[in-house]
Amino acid sequence: MVAISLLDIPPEIQLQIVESVETRQVLKALSFTSRSLRSIAQSLLFERFKIDLGMELKGSINDLLANPRICTAIRFLELRGYFLMRPRRHHDDDEEKLSLIQKLLPGMVGLREVGISRLYLSQTFMDAFLEVAAKVPLRVNLGWNIYPPCIGLAPNTSLRISHLHLAPDVDHSLDFYRLVLSASAAVLTELHLSADGDGLMKLADIDLPVLHDVTLLITTDNERSRASVSAFITAQKTIRKLELSGTDRLLPPLLPNALPNLRELSASPELVDQLVPGRPLEAIKVSFPRGGDQGWCGEEVARSTARIRRLRVHPNPEILVIRMVGRIVTILPSLESLSLSVFDDVSAHFARLSLLICPSGTPHSR
Repeated sequence: MVAISLLDIPPEIQLQIVESVETRQVLKALSFTSRSLRSIAQSLLFERFKIDLGMELKGSINDLLANPRICTAIRFLELRGYFLMRPRRHHDDDEEKLSLIQKLLPGMVGLREVGISRLYLSQTFMDAFLEVAAKVPLRVNLGWNIYPPCIGLAPNTSLRISHLHLAPDVDHSLDFYRLVLSASAAVLTELHLSADGDGLMKLADIDLPVLHDVTLLITTDNERSRASVSAFITAQKTIRKLELSGTDRLLPPLLPNALPNLRELSASPELVDQLVPGRPLEAIKVSFPRGGDQGWCGEEVARSTARIRRLRVHPNPEILVIRMVGRIVTILPSLESLSLSVFDDVSAHFARLSLLICPSGTPHSR
């Protein structure tokens, strides 16, 4: 038997050894004790990196600057502050710490996902961050933040942000949101945004030609918010997947040519009935608000211009109406998957499942 040194093990085997480590503590110990596995262990150890601006950072940042290999290993960066719980005077403290973090950004060449929340963001930091976003593809989640009044992004600069989550603060952050959306338009495929008032309407004029996946949360359920949602989704012709939450009330009437490419929809029964007819839906998720109408049977769903293949229903768990299930199966004969969210103790209701099985023996419901 020939003994093989750890140094002679192929890199892919070394990677499997390191990936088998179950805790960060063990991974950290491995990076200290094995010279041959140190670089791989550190790359996994620092793949997700969270910086809490409520802590002292100077010493840690200096350590990272002295070890550029660690910066290159960072794939997911999270910056979190506490401005909602602190007086405004802590603005200067955030700015000082952001200036330290800013020094790390050029070395994060492997960065792919960024989350920033609860911070007073300085102009110099945002300029540095957007410079990174112009060079590498990013998924960006921006929570509640205070943004600088102006950004030094050069005209016609394109950002490479493909997935963008924005906090429900459109009115106070409108200029910044417009800048990011416009600069990312060529690559932005997924957008998560909250609707409060007419904020979305103010963004509806931005052309987003490859936007395919949209999630909208109506935080303030009133006529103005719903009109804002209607205006935004009408303007975006490329949406394929749409999720609407926060309301079970109808949107203002949409133009007949709105959402021409919609394939997947997640919404309340009322909005599903409104949005499906005349559109090429193939997959639908119906979520009932607590106390909602359990008599929904999905007649309007059958008016999709494409075959509905997947239907997921989240009824009020207090009640399961078998009649609803039977009716759905009857009006959607091409259904391949019907998913129901129910409690374990309703299994007795399914004693008649044989009635929902097609002649070929393939179950319509599971």
